[in-house]
Amino acid sequence: MNNQIQKAVEVLNKGGIIIFPTDTAYGIGCRIDKVKSIEKLFKLRKRPYTQATPVLISSTKMAKDYVLQIPKDVESELINKFWPGALTVVFLAKIDKIPSLVRGGGKNIGVRMPNNSIMLEIIEKVGVPLLGPSANFHGEKTPFRIEDVDKNLLKQVDFVVVGECSLKNISTVIDCTTKPWKTLRQGALKIKNLSYKKALLLINTSNNKEIELGLQIGDKNIKFKKALTEQKREIVLNLIDEFLKKNEISIKDLTGIKVATGPGSFTGIRVGITIANTLSSLLKIPVNDKKIGDLENAVYN
Repeated sequence: MNNQIQKAVEVLNKGGIIIFPTDTAYGIGCRIDKVKSIEKLFKLRKRPYTQATPVLISSTKMAKDYVLQIPKDVESELINKFWPGALTVVFLAKIDKIPSLVRGGGKNIGVRMPNNSIMLEIIEKVGVPLLGPSANFHGEKTPFRIEDVDKNLLKQVDFVVVGECSLKNISTVIDCTTKPWKTLRQGALKIKNLSYKKALLLINTSNNKEIELGLQIGDKNIKFKKALTEQKREIVLNLIDEFLKKNEISIKDLTGIKVATGPGSFTGIRVGITIANTLSSLLKIPVNDKKIGDLENAVYN
């Protein structure tokens, strides 16, 4: 085993704090399960207790031990494509396993698998995630070389791993606790054409005997049909709410609506248009905008 790796593992397991290189920048951290070490780290960096800190993992399996869920689309479109690498993904955390300071008192956690062989081996041998904020005092510049790290900070940690930061840039941060996903910070990784950019809802109430709903999230099309004896607005709204929740979509995540305008039942069509216009007004999103495209065909054909 590399002497640096062995020493770093020993220090971390004893509750120590180390400075280390990643692919993006120099970081500073400790074990996620050492509460006193975490408190010391926050005081050392002068980091506000309400500001969550990212954590570094060595495998997707390790990440799954600390987050409530990694949705299949997040795993296929983000994790499998960009881990290890300069991508921090925000998930809902397993609160009972992650100290409040790490979460900034909230319910989320930012997770990253660094593309740095030394750090991946250190994390794997420690067996738990490491806190991974940049190795600087709060508010100061991110260090991309060991020479950039403040000498006063270097003196206060228990060990320093020396190495190269290949990218010398911050990570890109994407919040996947909501749909559409949100880019919280643009960094070294430039990600284009992800499905989180659009969440379009189709409403078809032109048939008095049933309601048709559809969702288009990127290339993913989902459809739903429900037989109805009557099409009161309240009933349709409840069905839309259930449909969105079933597909893990918040109504606030919708970016557009496509509503059927006929032919069909005048009363039914009026219900659908009223709902669509109400949602459009509340959410500030377009209805039957030409830019949305032929969502009806995309979903039902």
